[in-house]
Amino acid sequence: MPDFAPLLDYLGHSQLARMMAASAQAREIAAACHLAGTLVLVGALLPLNLRLIGFWRSTLLADLARVLGQTALLGLVLALASGIALMSQRPFAIAADPVFQVKGALILLAGLNALLLRLVPAWRLLDQVDSRGTISRFRTAGIVSLVAWAGILALMRWPELI
Repeated sequence: MPDFAPLLDYLGHSQLARMMAASAQAREIAAACHLAGTLVLVGALLPLNLRLIGFWRSTLLADLARVLGQTALLGLVLALASGIALMSQRPFAIAADPVFQVKGALILLAGLNALLLRLVPAWRLLDQVDSRGTISRFRTAGIVSLVAWAGILALMRWPELI
């Protein structure tokens, strides 16, 4: 297992950590951004995953993937950046927490699932074919993503970072 101690030490002693510790308003803004980013991310992924599973077959998957994929990426960047800001206050304590570790593992699973989906040849050809159907790999990716993000949401407010 990699040693994250130097990274956590850097985070805990960073200017970001000092700013977060000194300002309740900064912590509130970071918490609001974390929630907003997560909502944008999951709000975009829910219809995309349902489409991957087989709902709304009359809608071209390529069109949904283009718009909702970019929206999900924006939400992910916002949620990760604000999550790091929140974590900077107590990086070692938070990283050592088993629930946080499960949340991290689920985020990695969701990310790996999304990456592997993009490697499927049929995914790369969505713009060139009628993507009104679905294939078993798309269904599997949709189910894995839904389960992972449901778990992440269940753990989102834990630990209380403020």
